[in-house]
Amino acid sequence: MKFGRPRGTRDFLPDEMGVRRVILDKVRNAFEMHGFEEMDTPAIELWEVLAAKGGDEVERQIYRFQDKGERWLGLRFDLTVPLARVVANTPDLTKPFKRFNISKVWRYEEPQSGRFREFVQADIDIVGAARIEADLECVSTAVDALRALGLGDFEVRINDRKILDGMVEGLGMGAEGKAKVFRSLDRLDKVGEEGVARELAAMGLPEDKAAAVLEFTHFRGQEAIDYVARELASSKAAMEGVEELKRIEALAGAFGLGGAMRIDFSLVRGLDYYTGPVFEIRTKTAQIGSIGGGGRYDRLIERFGGPPTPATGISLGVERLYEVLMEKIRAEGRRSGTAVFVASVNDAVAEEAVKISRELVGMGVPAEPDIMGRKLGRQLEYAEKKGIPYVLIVGPEEVRTGKFKLRKMAEKQETVTGLQGVPAIVR
Repeated sequence: MKFGRPRGTRDFLPDEMGVRRVILDKVRNAFEMHGFEEMDTPAIELWEVLAAKGGDEVERQIYRFQDKGERWLGLRFDLTVPLARVVANTPDLTKPFKRFNISKVWRYEEPQSGRFREFVQADIDIVGAARIEADLECVSTAVDALRALGLGDFEVRINDRKILDGMVEGLGMGAEGKAKVFRSLDRLDKVGEEGVARELAAMGLPEDKAAAVLEFTHFRGQEAIDYVARELASSKAAMEGVEELKRIEALAGAFGLGGAMRIDFSLVRGLDYYTGPVFEIRTKTAQIGSIGGGGRYDRLIERFGGPPTPATGISLGVERLYEVLMEKIRAEGRRSGTAVFVASVNDAVAEEAVKISRELVGMGVPAEPDIMGRKLGRQLEYAEKKGIPYVLIVGPEEVRTGKFKLRKMAEKQETVTGLQGVPAIVR
């Protein structure tokens, strides 16, 4: 019998993990450079925690189960809700609290290109800061991470949920209906305008109002601002949203985002907890959807018993970054983590080779000895296949004199050196 893996999950072999490690290391470094500190939360949460943010679609996608004590639990759906729970239960956190979390999350949805049921998010959030500068700090940090990865063909789409609130005020729909409209609009890229129109009709929205909703999604840039001034001027929420977008545009240059951001009223973000500016990052060339997204959620922490606390954040989708960057990073020549392979010319010196390997590790040089009893030629083939850049050859004479041949595999050049000289050559 051949055993497989659950649908929507993947295995990553060392070569693939090497690519992912490059992505994760550069993202983590960018986050830390901007003052974000790392934290983590359990992969499983109490069901009442995961369900607290509401939304039928969210609840359908959560992996839910009972433990042996018949308690209802679930796998975390995102990294924001666990953060809100932590903040609500830790009132003495220094504000602003800037945290990042790079971890797995799970959603039961249909697998497709760049979308899986188990995936990694790289999430940054700022808690306790109500000013637009906090939103821009999150976006600019995410953009710096993408630039560090060599991505330049992307744009940041922005909108504001207050404008969306103002847009649906005149539709005569309550809070539940509004949430359904937002979730339907969030599917615009997946099902197209005709699909959204059918969903709006199924909600009981008259054809003329459904047409107005779809027209709203067509506006971009200054045209979008002009639309609000013309059509939604009586809505206090919409006008507040416009002022926030104007503030974002005014400060974008200072945060290194000049020319990278675009107002786009087709952007909704389907999660119910967003309350203000929302963002989405898309590549201009790869047909893979968004590679990052987020927004402001000023009322989420209250749902978990905390005081009113402003918060904002953005997540990068590591799986989609992997899809976009995989070939590029591989072409740059990722090597094995081992820097020096210690090869023994015969069994008589194999034990010494092991000792030398451990000495190199103690000096901070990643090293490994032969543990297969192979001939020297086969050991060199192994090092070449693994992409190990250096081979230190150990024979009886080398052990006696303390002088070793250090072969640079790419150029097939050898240098004679003592062990103490290896770190400087390798580095």
